[in-house]
Amino acid sequence: MQKKYLTIDEQIEHLKEKNLSFIDLEKTKKILNQIGYYKIVNAYKIPFIDYSNNKNYFDGVCFEDLYNLYVFDFELKSIVFEYASQIEITFKSYISNLISEKYGVLFEDYLKKENFIADTGANGEYSFEDMKNFIKKEIDKQLKNEHPSIRWYKDKYNNFPFWVVSNILTLGSVSRIYTKLKLEDQMKISKEYLLPFDYLSSFIIHVNRVRNICAHNSVLYRYKSINNIPQKVKRVKSQFEKLDIPLNTITGRFSYGTKDFLSTLIVFSLLLPSAEFQKFKNKLNALLIVLKAQLQPTFYNKILWEMGLPENWYLL
Repeated sequence: MQKKYLTIDEQIEHLKEKNLSFIDLEKTKKILNQIGYYKIVNAYKIPFIDYSNNKNYFDGVCFEDLYNLYVFDFELKSIVFEYASQIEITFKSYISNLISEKYGVLFEDYLKKENFIADTGANGEYSFEDMKNFIKKEIDKQLKNEHPSIRWYKDKYNNFPFWVVSNILTLGSVSRIYTKLKLEDQMKISKEYLLPFDYLSSFIIHVNRVRNICAHNSVLYRYKSINNIPQKVKRVKSQFEKLDIPLNTITGRFSYGTKDFLSTLIVFSLLLPSAEFQKFKNKLNALLIVLKAQLQPTFYNKILWEMGLPENWYLL
């Protein structure tokens, strides 16, 4: 049955019936009007709901608790997006440098079939032609949109070096191009991160998904990735071992930190320069300190559990 629209006053009355209290009704009305019921209540109520009691709120929970969690998550997305963008810039630069140095700067030179791994013909494969056609379509689209650098290179050189092309492609698109590079080229790039080539591909896909969560303003703190991050090589395992995360004897995987927010922390620790990762940790810690002061310990600990953050997470 389709839910009917509720006015702001009706929304508040509904929440009161669900055992939610309010500190400042006028401020609440302003927040609901500016941000929306769905963005705050539906998205951030989960830690505060007593599912054993008709999905009412636990005693003592107020609207401000939900709003504080919303603000925390909003600011969390801001810093994650900032450092995911740093990872994107560096990854694109490594690929652009390799392609330009090894295969040339002319579009028709570097975008040759023999410069990439051979297609297997498998069903659903991202083929060389798929990649080439996609790149051409993106260039055409940006020419129609009068993208400054694309238009300039078209008018000046009638050519698009890969360092220009990579800047109009998403991180997800560039990660697919990475997987089409010859294995020797993938390995050369992955060595910059001291990681196996397939691990790097998986980590970049994870970064792209998290970045998209931030860009679309979805809930980040309890986001769970579709895939577990790979974790068997020593450099990755050591990150889990620093935090004393136990192994699941059935799956052979670490019990947490493979698809929750902790997995994002671990990926960032492996892809960012150490000084930048330290800045990221400092900003995250500052957000957590504020949230801890705002919430009852029970709810704060629930949120840490959802994020997969152990008490010693800062040891990463």
